[in-house]
Amino acid sequence: MTLLGCLLTGALPAGAAPTLTATELMTKIDAAQKDLRSLRADFVQHSRVKLFRQQISSEGRFLYTKGTPTRLRWEYLKPDPSTMLLVGDKAQLKMGSRAPQIIDTGKDPTLHAIFAQLKLWLGEGSLREAEGEYEVKTAGTVEQPALLLTPKAPSPLSRIFLRIELHVDGKTMLLRRLLMVEQSGDEKEVVFGKLERNIELPASQFQ
Repeated sequence: MTLLGCLLTGALPAGAAPTLTATELMTKIDAAQKDLRSLRADFVQHSRVKLFRQQISSEGRFLYTKGTPTRLRWEYLKPDPSTMLLVGDKAQLKMGSRAPQIIDTGKDPTLHAIFAQLKLWLGEGSLREAEGEYEVKTAGTVEQPALLLTPKAPSPLSRIFLRIELHVDGKTMLLRRLLMVEQSGDEKEVVFGKLERNIELPASQFQ
């Protein structure tokens, strides 16, 4: 499983009209995430390869705690178990019986940008900061509004992604779907379920 397999996608409803301005939606999401300390969720991911017109699906779970350092666990349970752990700037990829692969994202501008934005979307900092990195529009419905983010050049993200979509729950403003469309046209869609907010997550889950 590639690192980008940890990052997600989703599609907009046909003919959906924006319900809020970009500023209004980002402000509502920021307000809802102010007291977010931890998050646990299940997910289903669909990876679509444009060249071969095929879709690969996987299931897993996601754990996140805000703090110093930030801790994130992205675990695929099936069909191919693997785990990505992120503690601060240090990432660790575990796949089966292989030795863990250690990655210092602070030394890779592209990976650092990806993880920095992922943490931003999870509530570290303000989404309003995204306006410096993206052209921002809105879409979706009242039940599930969405931010449409187009990375600005010369951002490292603009070399990888054509478009990113953040779909949130209209009531809780929690992230439900995240779409990343790569410059190649490949897509990854992850739909989150069973979200649990501000629960105790043992430190052992991030080791």
